[in-house]
Amino acid sequence: MTTRYSAAEKDQILRGAFECLRHRGISSDWTNSTRPHSALHEECKRLMEDHAFANELAAYLRTRTILRRAIQMFFTQISMSARADWRAAPAAIRGVAARGWFLGRWLPTFLIIDGPIGRFVCHKASPLHPYLDGRYPLLAAARAFIGEKLFLQVRNGFAHWGFDWEVVGGDSYIVIYNWEQDLPIARLHQREADAFHIVAFALIEILDEVVISHRPVEETAEPGATPDRGRLFGLLEFNSLDGGPG
Repeated sequence: MTTRYSAAEKDQILRGAFECLRHRGISSDWTNSTRPHSALHEECKRLMEDHAFANELAAYLRTRTILRRAIQMFFTQISMSARADWRAAPAAIRGVAARGWFLGRWLPTFLIIDGPIGRFVCHKASPLHPYLDGRYPLLAAARAFIGEKLFLQVRNGFAHWGFDWEVVGGDSYIVIYNWEQDLPIARLHQREADAFHIVAFALIEILDEVVISHRPVEETAEPGATPDRGRLFGLLEFNSLDGGPG
């Protein structure tokens, strides 16, 4: 069954993700918004009304068609990952299946942030760059979020396959390693990692809908896959019969 999230529900999910990360010192106009998904969506729509930006964006996208293509492939991959039912796995391997379910959602998210979405949001060559000067504070805050030290460590850990999964006392933790030194450089709870995924997914979704592709939600899925990206937000809270994915 397809689950459709309303704008208010997406705001609630995103607020929960930000709240999960608050103790990490991550705070901005976006993370403190009571309507973080809706407000960023509205700000992007306002940006698109700027004719100068719209013209610069159109020229940028004409020479970088891979951006739209990459996003389409991202939603194709993550929609199939999200459809997997780890609960149906035999009890003996349910923990491994649950970990695979999380990794199947996280990996494409951090990879596309490490690649085309990150370049679109952060690089000086992007048409976004001159507009993130205070006129669009939530977009500027979103750029700052994916530039946070811990987010970058997690993103790079997944992009360069330098991570591990540890279970301590029934709680699951993601450990990020430095390849050169072979040492752990970051450790975060599974819920924190999922919160990073939820925030990054929201940013990708909004940029695609409003700025990049202008695709209605129903047009993003491949034939046979669920048509609603909203269900791919996942749940910040993870519950299972055996207490978690450990």
